[in-house]
Amino acid sequence: SQQQLEAIDKFGNFTQSGNAEIISAWGVIAIRNNYERMYPNIEKFLINTGRRKFLSPLYNELIKTPEGKARAGEIYRKARPNYHFVAANTFDKLLN
Repeated sequence: SQQQLEAIDKFGNFTQSGNAEIISAWGVIAIRNNYERMYPNIEKFLINTGRRKFLSPLYNELIKTPEGKARAGEIYRKARPNYHFVAANTFDKLLN
């Protein structure tokens, strides 16, 4: 439930984490459970992080719903210039 997610987030301060491993893992949980408080941080992370290792789980989770796929596309248009060629090539295929 949203209350459980809020309690877990409050306990671990995951939404405000600066750790890429935590943001990637917590972001997947947030997307899967529609925990909107994390969405701005997910977007910022996707725009400012270049490693596929961290980006792939988030994009793969986002594209599971039509709304998420639209959000992923919007974010990707902003983020693509920051990505290495290999990452951009991977996400071009995933999101098209």
